[in-house]
Amino acid sequence: MQRRQFIMLGLAAGATLATGVTLYPLATADETERRDAAALVLDAILPALLLGALPTEPELQRKTLLQTRNAALEFLPFLPKRSQEELSQLFLLLSQQLSRLALTGHLLTLAELQITQRLALLENWRTSYLGLLQQAFCGLRALLMGAYYGQPAQWQALNYQALEFRSDE
Repeated sequence: MQRRQFIMLGLAAGATLATGVTLYPLATADETERRDAAALVLDAILPALLLGALPTEPELQRKTLLQTRNAALEFLPFLPKRSQEELSQLFLLLSQQLSRLALTGHLLTLAELQITQRLALLENWRTSYLGLLQQAFCGLRALLMGAYYGQPAQWQALNYQALEFRSDE
């Protein structure tokens, strides 16, 4: 075996092992781990995605972010099975260091990134040539915007009034 072959074999074995180690938790994660990964990612992405729509008071902002995260987590089981699985995989991948590096280009957790870096990450996903990253952006955005603007407390800012149904009395 030549030196070049040995090095290539070592790199291939390392990449295979790293991929296997990274993807193993996807297959073995239970519901609690999936929910924790989702909460971790949503807590990091929500402030960036809702920048400008959030209240300026810190305590009210924290409360709004928590309500929106909980609404998104509660809504996840009502999505089609395929969407549930895709978002769950995305959350698990973003909660692991090696796969997060591949998806974001950062070793830091999403919560450790500055808001501008999170916005740049979301913009990169939105405009990526990879359909998978575009799909990740669209899925996250739709879920989080629906969770935020689906709350009656946010309707006033939109000048939205819920429909009133006539009751036959």
